[in-house]
Parts: sequence; structure tokens; C-alpha cells
Amino acid sequence: MIPIYINFSVEEFVYINNQRNNRYQPFHYEDTKDYVDQQIIENSNKLGKYYYQRWINNQIEYDYVNFLKEKSIMEKHHIAKVSQKEKQFLYNYLFAKET
Repeated sequence: MIPIYINFSVEEFVYINNQRNNRYQPFHYEDTKDYVDQQIIENSNKLGKYYYQRWINNQIEYDYVNFLKEKSIMEKHHIAKVSQKEKQFLYNYLFAKET
């Protein structure tokens, strides 16, 4: 007998079998956390650069606020640090909008 090689993992077979038999696996965030976190970091990094460049070019506060929002996301992942001056800017900006 000649072995047949297919590019299919055991997990994929199990998944298909579960689907066909209406057995659904619970979703576990921890199983995908590393991938999800990396995607969030990459997106925040891109958006942060985009909004920072817009801020440099146009000096529109809205762009700076969006840059700081992305920087805060990066800080949560220990990749960036929002300075006290930036926090004060956000406080002043948001307080002015609220009032």
C-alpha cells in the first residue's frame, strides 16, 4: 500500500469531525492570546505612527489624542510609556470637551 500524504493536521480532522457531529468546542481565549496580543500591538503601532504623523503635519489635537490612545494600548503591553505631560494633555483636552 502506498502512503498518501495530505497537508492536514490532526486538529483539523478533529474540528471537522466535531462540526459534522454537532459537537462544538468551547472557545478559549488563552489558546489565542499570544496571536491576538501581537495583532493588537501591530495595529496600535501602525495607527500610532499614522496619527502622530498627522499631528506633526496638521497640529490637530484630535490626531494627537488618537496617537495617545494608541500609545496607551502599547503601554498596557509594556512597549511604550505615556508621560505625565501627555496624561495632562489628555486630561485638559477631555475636560474641555466635557465642559
